[in-house]
Amino acid sequence: MSNENITIRQYKEDDKDYATNLMRHLCNTFHVEFDEERWKRALDEKILKSDLTRLFLAEIKDEIVGMLVADIRRGGSSTRTGYITNLIVAPDSRNIGAGESLMKHAIDFLRENHAQAVKVNVRATVPDARRLFTKLGFKEYVIQYFKPL
Repeated sequence: MSNENITIRQYKEDDKDYATNLMRHLCNTFHVEFDEERWKRALDEKILKSDLTRLFLAEIKDEIVGMLVADIRRGGSSTRTGYITNLIVAPDSRNIGAGESLMKHAIDFLRENHAQAVKVNVRATVPDARRLFTKLGFKEYVIQYFKPL
């Protein structure tokens, strides 16, 4: 399947169940507790109401197969940095360009809204995502260590 079969669009309120299921899957993948009420509140309060935050969805034949959140945050001295979070593509729709299409769309949104840079976090255990970010011109910036207590 090629990229031209993938449609990227902005989240709307009646997508809530699909987006929630994808987010639940993302949390389960990384063994992170999913707070469904908090997620739905964020959709209602932040995603739908902010000019600087977008949730983009990837569709193939009217079926949602992926999503990500693009957000612009203001730093000190009025810098604007874009952040891309919660990138997930359904397991049976991976490696066909949905993640790349989502990323390119998000980067365009951030650029159009005057972000000066884009940051994305990735777990070391996700080599496909790391390859995608490198392909799109991202450079390794910070290495973070973790120790459970």
